[in-house]
Parts: sequence; C-alpha cells; structure tokens
Amino acid sequence: MILVCGEALYDMFAGDPAADPIQFEAHIGGSPFNVAVGLTRLGSEAAFFGGISTDALGEKLVLKLREEGVKTGLVHRSPALTTLSVVNRDASGQPSYTFYGENAADRLVTQADLPRVTEPFSFIHIGSYTALVEPVASALKELIAREKKHSLISFDPNIRPTVVGDMERWRKNTHALSGLADVIKVSDEDLDLIEPGVPAHEIAQGWLDGGTGLVVVTRGGEGAEVFTKTGRFVFDGKPVAVADTVGAGDTFQAALLHGLTETGITTRDALVSLDEPRVRALVSFAIEASALTCTRRGANLPRKSELPSLLAHSE
Repeated sequence: MILVCGEALYDMFAGDPAADPIQFEAHIGGSPFNVAVGLTRLGSEAAFFGGISTDALGEKLVLKLREEGVKTGLVHRSPALTTLSVVNRDASGQPSYTFYGENAADRLVTQADLPRVTEPFSFIHIGSYTALVEPVASALKELIAREKKHSLISFDPNIRPTVVGDMERWRKNTHALSGLADVIKVSDEDLDLIEPGVPAHEIAQGWLDGGTGLVVVTRGGEGAEVFTKTGRFVFDGKPVAVADTVGAGDTFQAALLHGLTETGITTRDALVSLDEPRVRALVSFAIEASALTCTRRGANLPRKSELPSLLAHSE
C-alpha cells in the first residue's frame, strides 16, 4: 500500500471575471488528494494522511476518498475550515491558483497528530505546500524520518508561489527534502522558479549524488526527462486536445508510483538497478495517463480501464 500525505481542498474554477455575479465551479482537489485517488483508480492500494475539516466541505472530501477506495483511517479530522483554491486559466489551459487557507485544517497538523503505522508502506508520498508550511511541514518531515527505514519516499515539490512567495524558502525546503527522497518527480516550471538558469541535469545529478534513486523532470506537452544512476532518458509528449492541465502532474505522479509498485520496484536496490526498458515502460505509461487527464476539465484522473496496460508500454 502507498501512503499519500498532504492537502485536500476545493479548486474553485472562476467564470468570467467581468460578470456580476462571478460564477464558480467547485471541484474536489489538492495535489496529494488527487494522487491518492489516481492510485486507486489505476488499481493500487492507497491511504491518505492529512488534515481534513469536520465542516460540510470536509465531510464531502472524506466521503469522496472512501468512494474512490482510498483508506481514510489515518486522516486527521479538525474543526478548522477547509482550504479553497481559486483557479484561473490562460488561453492554453494553464492554471494559476490563489489559495484561501490560512489556519485551515490541512495546515494545522502537528507531530502529535501523526498516525501510528502498524505495517510499512511501499511508498510514502509528500509534496506541495503542506511540505513547506508549518506546523504540518515539520510533522511530515518527522513522519519521513520515522518511516524511511521501512518505506521508500516519494516527493513532488509542486511549488505554489501564491501560498508562499519566498522562492528561497521553497528552494531550501526542496533541497532538504530531496536528501530524504528516493523518487522525485518535478516539473520544469518548478525548477525554473527555485533554480532559475540552472540546467535540469545539474540539479538532478545533485539529487542522485545525495541518494535519490530516480528523478523525473516533466515538461508539460513536451514530455519528460528521466535521470537514474545508470543514465538519462528523454521522452516526447503525447499530443492531445487540451481542455486544461489541472491534475496532469498529479496523474503522472500517481501513474509513476503505480507502475513502480506494479513492477515490484519497491526497494532502494531495485531503484538503483532500473534499466532502460523498465524506465521507458514506466514513464511512457505516466505520459499516456497525464495526457488523458488534459483532455477533460478539472482533475479527473483516468481509471485503469481507460489506459493501455503498463505491460503494453514495455513491448
């Protein structure tokens, strides 16, 4: 089973800003929430740990997790409010986010609220702003330190400047967590925010030298670049009619973790021994999945039945 840690919230898609009143379309989301749902839709077992409100919106979040088959026994419930994220999109469908979440339930998780893990997880995944803002960030780092000897650690920085505008703080936190992570998936846009002008291969090599086994740099519609102990691999994107790109990165993350567990790559030794055929199968599958998400509005991640099998990408 995979444990996904972080925020659960509502993405509020804004209509015409010149209209009065402005119409909003609310979609359940949050990067870690999406990853957990994406995993179960692909057939993996997943559990979610994060702070979720006991308000009406929080009740719906927990219900949605359960409906999708995500285990909710480790969720920390709180009377604090649910975070709202207002989403605006440019002409290409690229989203920008404004968060309303100060003192919300997803941020107020403390070390005292950490779950008691009775059986090790194959992966523990963290990322986005709950890996940075306090007190939840310190709690998640404590969880990683406690469980790293039993589980592989997956990390997606998922930089959110509208939550914290200090890029130096994001940069330091990203590099601190990279030293604890076995798998890092990061977008080229995020790297440009925290390390402007630094080539991706230099950053990736630094992370590999620090102990990471697999680094994937996603490049939107242009594909992805992968770095392992044994080499560098480049993948083209899959052209599709884009509705928007909300949830595309989360889909890639879920598909990557699903592929790793499905093929038994759940130890550090296995990560180090990843060869080109397996890398190509894993990443091609993740690109296929994220491309499908881009064809529909919101973070509507694909199900296993909608995709070619992972095995098909190795042939």
